[in-house]
Amino acid sequence: MLSMLCGGLKAQTPGNEPSRIVVAYVRANRAEMPDPSRITHINYAFGRVNNTFNGVTISNETRLRSITALKKEAPWLKVCLSIGGWASGGFSEMAASDEFRRAFAADCARVAAEFDLDGIDLDWEYPTSSASGITSSPDDTKNFTLLIKDLRKALGPGKLLTLASPGNAGYVDFPAIEPYMDFINVMAYDMGNPPRHNAALYKEDAQGNISPYTRGSVEWAVKNHMAAGIPKEKMTLGMPLYGHGDGKNYNRDVAFKDNNGPKEGFTEEWDDIAKVPYYADADGNLVLSFDNVRSITEKCRYIKENGLLGGMYWEYSHDNETGDLTRAIAAELIPKKFVSAQDVRPASYAGKVKRFKALIYYSDRVEEAHRQFASQAVDFFKKLTVGDGWTLDVAKDKLPDLEGYDVVIMPDAAPGNASDRARFQEYMENGGGWLGFHGAGYNDASTGWDWFRDFLGGISFLCNTWPPQPALVDVEGFDHPVTRNLPKRYVAPSTEFYQWKPDPRANTKLRILASLAPENFPMGLKDVVFGGDFPVVWTNTDYRMVYINMGHGDECFSDATQNLLFINALRWIVASSPKGDPFTR
Repeated sequence: MLSMLCGGLKAQTPGNEPSRIVVAYVRANRAEMPDPSRITHINYAFGRVNNTFNGVTISNETRLRSITALKKEAPWLKVCLSIGGWASGGFSEMAASDEFRRAFAADCARVAAEFDLDGIDLDWEYPTSSASGITSSPDDTKNFTLLIKDLRKALGPGKLLTLASPGNAGYVDFPAIEPYMDFINVMAYDMGNPPRHNAALYKEDAQGNISPYTRGSVEWAVKNHMAAGIPKEKMTLGMPLYGHGDGKNYNRDVAFKDNNGPKEGFTEEWDDIAKVPYYADADGNLVLSFDNVRSITEKCRYIKENGLLGGMYWEYSHDNETGDLTRAIAAELIPKKFVSAQDVRPASYAGKVKRFKALIYYSDRVEEAHRQFASQAVDFFKKLTVGDGWTLDVAKDKLPDLEGYDVVIMPDAAPGNASDRARFQEYMENGGGWLGFHGAGYNDASTGWDWFRDFLGGISFLCNTWPPQPALVDVEGFDHPVTRNLPKRYVAPSTEFYQWKPDPRANTKLRILASLAPENFPMGLKDVVFGGDFPVVWTNTDYRMVYINMGHGDECFSDATQNLLFINALRWIVASSPKGDPFTR
């Protein structure tokens, strides 16, 4: 069965690109329609064993027909009916009877034909277990094997037959059923509640260091299934688009779309052994375990590096409005040209209509290296306006009326006189946008602008590295639009870096997006920084703003990765406008 399935996928992919599949569970009681450009397979959840144990009932048949209708515009798409789910019973009674079992299998074949399905996915949770409140029997495992054989016979070789399996690979006789199965969906999640991770990638690292928050792991689940007799080419790795909270500070189940960042007094942490994020309370206790773009990307790369068939996730509607997780999965696992009809969409041409309006404000009354950067910044951002997509006005030393501007860019200095400061403060407190670089953030005891200090993160200038030099930058916050398409590390061109007091990371309102790597230290020849935490890019979550520490001299625009960081920051600030995202118009 596997060769037939993979052959069909490879026939639709260009060159020798490896084929992966992406299976999305889509629920019957949701309204949103999945985007076929992000998936290859849909498991419609759920069908159930009927009350007489000899057939199938389907939740919301109208929605199922609308899901299968997607195949008209996405001919690569496969749609299966998933039967079961947590606390869905009737399996034990049905599978124990030859008559019921064969009637059920025949009804699955009928349903597949009537609803234009490509197969059946079984989600019996779990044979021999009554943990979910369903009936079970010691004979369930043996009867499950008979059920699989009857289903394969009824469905024939042209339909998919798949199975959702828990991480421990228990409850079924895999060597007995494997020849009849197309692939196994490994549910590598729900492996722990706080203070444990929901879905850690690893339990320990290469040096043998063990994560204190991990019980089961993705690696453990995959190895369990391989040991049970499932080849890696027949496994899709399940990934959760939700997390688990402690029930006190966060709900027990938290969809990614409902995760709005750590609450006041809590911090977001990254478990570098488990390769997953979590929120911690003031005492360092794990209170919410979840996945974000960074951890999902790590899991997708694990799939590719270990030769698994693909990925699976529960469930589509848990993703946020912009589809950050489902898009990240698709970007990693589906070859770019695989879904050419959907992946390449018509551009949204603005014509002569201006999408937004920006102002770049700079000063000539600063040191030469800062003037150099400001001059290049004006040229850099002006080039981005070619094509009439947006308007960039330029102001020097005097801040104009800011009404109507979606973003103000400050490459070398913040306003210095009282009236300009008041104008800028009012603009930002009423939803304005700010992209500030290096010297624009400078403040100390002599600056005399308490609001701006708080705006920047409650911090003041401590020291700087000197002379200017390149530096290795650690990119953070991969679930944030400013950094999600950047590499984990890059070398920033030569610049001077400011260090601050107190540490910006101590302010829970700041989201750190990049910092200097510890390998840089000691850094400098005259003014030397010997170590410590050194954030260089962040946003204050109370405002539409990004501060970028780079911005000294004439080399800062010489690196493509750093230029992408600058553009990402500008686009995110503009897209977050209270007037609405102009890029969707």
